[in-house]
Amino acid sequence: MARANDALQAYAVVEGGWRQTPSQNLQDLLVDLMQWCDATQHGFERALGAARERYAGEGAGGGCGGGNRVAGGGGQLSAG
Repeated sequence: MARANDALQAYAVVEGGWRQTPSQNLQDLLVDLMQWCDATQHGFERALGAARERYAGEGAGGGCGGGNRVAGGGGQLSAG
C-alpha cells in the first residue's frame, strides 16, 4: 500500500494535482496507466484482472506487501 500512496502523492505535486481530490489523482494515474499499456502493447484489463485475483488472495485487509510482483511475474506486465 505504501507504493500506491507514493504514486498518488507524486500525482498530487505535479501539474496542478494539489488542486484535485485524491480520487481525481487516482483517476489520472489509471488513465496514464491505460495509455501506457496501449502504447507498449500491454493488456491493461488482463493486468487489472490478475491484480484483482492477487488482491482477493491476499485478503481485502491484507495490504499490498506481496513484493514487487506485477501481473505475469518477473516485474513486468504481461502482454495482452
